[in-house]
Amino acid sequence: MKIQILDRKISIGEIKKLADFWYGTMIKGTVDIELRKVALGGDYHIESSEMLTSSGSKFEDVWGFNIRFEEKPEGVLEFDSMVNIKPNFGNRSRSINSEEIMKKATEIIYQFVDLK
Repeated sequence: MKIQILDRKISIGEIKKLADFWYGTMIKGTVDIELRKVALGGDYHIESSEMLTSSGSKFEDVWGFNIRFEEKPEGVLEFDSMVNIKPNFGNRSRSINSEEIMKKATEIIYQFVDLK
């Protein structure tokens, strides 16, 4: 199965089907907060990050996230990714330090994935 750049909102069932191909209990993804794009899938966040950057996204605008299904059947969104380490852009951790960026990323992700 290929990493997908989403062009529509997908259901929790579709997300779980994608997740089953890689990890089963979770799926990795990346979000471009400027071009408002979301990519899901891959063994590593860098794979979907590179897919977004090769389609016009800038590295500094792309942030990694996970959707985990262990705690809640509808999934839990978390920002924990090596892609998020961007010291040149003020982010030195695997999470997102900026409240504004996290809020924007969350809003865009929820436009494409139905976690309710």
